[in-house]
Amino acid sequence: MIGKILLGATLATAVVMKDGVIEVNVQEKRPEGSHVHLYLPATVATWGIHLAPKERLTEHLRGQQENLALAHLALGELEKLPDAVLVQVDSTREHVRIATRSGSLVVDADDPGETVHVHVPIRAARKVIEDLAAGAPTT
Repeated sequence: MIGKILLGATLATAVVMKDGVIEVNVQEKRPEGSHVHLYLPATVATWGIHLAPKERLTEHLRGQQENLALAHLALGELEKLPDAVLVQVDSTREHVRIATRSGSLVVDADDPGETVHVHVPIRAARKVIEDLAAGAPTT
């Protein structure tokens, strides 16, 4: 019995984690500033599309088929890249770095007000775009 429960839990974990993990880390630099650090299974993002109110989703996606197709294409090309820095901006007050790393898109930004780190598996982002495109009206 315990073996079946463990097998079920293992399979459920595998299904939820198959798309990887999204990490969001935001730290405000003011005294008593907020700090949000989340690790979410990327599957949550793909499920979220199906849980969103259909009318609101349709309203926001109206006329976006071309943009969604372009985003899907761009993510497909990013997925083929080896680890690379795509954009890096360094100034005296701000630093921004967008890179691909191990199949993920990684954004790091640092300025006097906050530090932000976002890590999104490209495959999961493509799945979200595919799901959005499937429900987007053409006009």
